[in-house]
Amino acid sequence: MGFEFRVLGPLRARRDGSELDLGRPQQRAVLAALLLAQGRLVPTERLIEGLWGEDDTRWPKDPVGQIGTHAHRLRRALAEPGLLVAAAGGYRLGVERDAVDLFRYEDGVAEATALRQLDPVRARALLVAALGVWEGRQALDGVPGVFAERARARLAAGRFAAVKALHDLDLALGRHAEALPGLDTLAVGHPDDEEVQRLRLLALHRCGRTAEALAAYAALCERLDRELGLEPAPAVAELADRIRRGELPGPLRRLPRPCQLPPDLPDLVGRSAVAREAERLLRDAGAPVLGLSGPAGSGTSALAVHVAHTVQDAFPDGQLYARDGEPGAALAGFLRALGEWPAPGAGPAELSAHYRAALTGRRVLVVLDGVADPAPLLPATPGCAAVVAGAEPGALPAGAVRLTVGPLEPHDAHELLARIAGADRIRREPAAAAEVAGLCGHLPVLLRTAATRLASRPQWSVADLVEWLARG
Repeated sequence: MGFEFRVLGPLRARRDGSELDLGRPQQRAVLAALLLAQGRLVPTERLIEGLWGEDDTRWPKDPVGQIGTHAHRLRRALAEPGLLVAAAGGYRLGVERDAVDLFRYEDGVAEATALRQLDPVRARALLVAALGVWEGRQALDGVPGVFAERARARLAAGRFAAVKALHDLDLALGRHAEALPGLDTLAVGHPDDEEVQRLRLLALHRCGRTAEALAAYAALCERLDRELGLEPAPAVAELADRIRRGELPGPLRRLPRPCQLPPDLPDLVGRSAVAREAERLLRDAGAPVLGLSGPAGSGTSALAVHVAHTVQDAFPDGQLYARDGEPGAALAGFLRALGEWPAPGAGPAELSAHYRAALTGRRVLVVLDGVADPAPLLPATPGCAAVVAGAEPGALPAGAVRLTVGPLEPHDAHELLARIAGADRIRREPAAAAEVAGLCGHLPVLLRTAATRLASRPQWSVADLVEWLARG
């Protein structure tokens, strides 16, 4: 059906990408109640109370009729027979769970909670993605009624807990500098939340601002005593005592975040489908090792770099790149880029162990181009991934996913020639351009070389290029 419903912000609905008009506020309130019921029947009485409260003296003259009118108009807006049905004294909206942003968000938070101890890097990525589903300041923004008000409060509390869990993971992964600005904002907005205060004290201490952390704790003690006659929670007091006694590590070293990727090609054409599939596999952690293979000249190297640029945000701790060369030299270079200094004379096994230890707790993408033996350079820690271009089939581990890259389609080959040599020149001689593409086997590397030669010789026609290529 192509429906998408959003409740984490203003209430919105789309069908096949087109926005639907959901009508008046009370009609939207009925839709919200049906959406949050997850396909279960909602009694008419509950819808009435959700709109106008439990005090029947505040109800309109015909509340059942009004609910029926709202349901009828929603059916017309959704334009899908059988989606919203009336049965057994109530209404039911039969939409798929994945069609509602709230349930995708809740599933992401639940999965992150389950992985928190086993794979904190993956748990953090899931929480970031889940919180990114929110569109607005509050859920069901602008929707009236008691039901919407209660749902807003419940969802706001859950969002607050998820944000605190994300900051807790940040601190566990050494991301104290990144966490601190958000914790500062939370502490201002939630001065009585002692978990926020505890996380902020720890982040301040790890950022080297120990005196400020202890001053913030003293201010918290004074305020709680003055306003509530209470002492800080034991966890906060214990943390402050440990900081004061010097029992916690001081400022943690900020880990470098290398970006060794070559520049992306501005005129990459004809690879959108395989690029999208590669991006999906890397973002969904479905391919910790992704191999790109194809005939010589098919452009697997350029595609690997392009895909790596596309998914940079999913690997915020850095991107490493190696081309050809020996694994030992590449390992040593990777370690230095990660802020580690291998012992002089260390052998391949020691370097590999040091490298994998350095990746622990980080989310790093490794791009290997034409490396004969990629195995020592492949990350083996959760949260990291690798894109390998041009490797032999037997050189990749059993769990790797391989995508094949072939020659360009004729229209894509024409587009590449036009982008490099000039659209007007290629348009004037379409038959000669097609012959150029054929002589190059529709392979992008050869096409790029030929088009660059044509672009540097303005006196040549495309037919002249054909003659030059035909001479070998």
